[in-house]
Amino acid sequence: MSISQNLKVKDVMTRGVITMSLNTSVKDIAKIIVESHVQSVCVTDEFGEIAGIVSGMDVIKAFNRDINKVTVEEIMSDKVVTISGEDYVGKVVDIMVKRKFHHIVIVLEEDYKDSVLSLPKRPVGILSVTDIIKLMAKD
Repeated sequence: MSISQNLKVKDVMTRGVITMSLNTSVKDIAKIIVESHVQSVCVTDEFGEIAGIVSGMDVIKAFNRDINKVTVEEIMSDKVVTISGEDYVGKVVDIMVKRKFHHIVIVLEEDYKDSVLSLPKRPVGILSVTDIIKLMAKD
């Protein structure tokens, strides 16, 4: 069975995003990841715009440091690929495979459109490898 080429990200993504500010401690982010059963957390600036993403691997990079003093800004990945929920899942899977990303942040469609002005990119969901595998496992 082949997965529909017309399937959009908004139909598969995990809705809602846990966000943290840039100055959140690694200790706090570790607690959120464990308590929320998520694999990554979006980091946003004071305007709610995506500034980075923190995965479990990013958190353990601070293992030998004082996790109460190390901030998310110090460990986050700031090269975040954002996409629209209107994009097709197949396109996004290609990006994930080529760039070896486990999570891609979904932003509001109106935030995603190119413009002369740089529009804010506010996260509304995440598409993860787990979401893709669940889709593939469906009957």
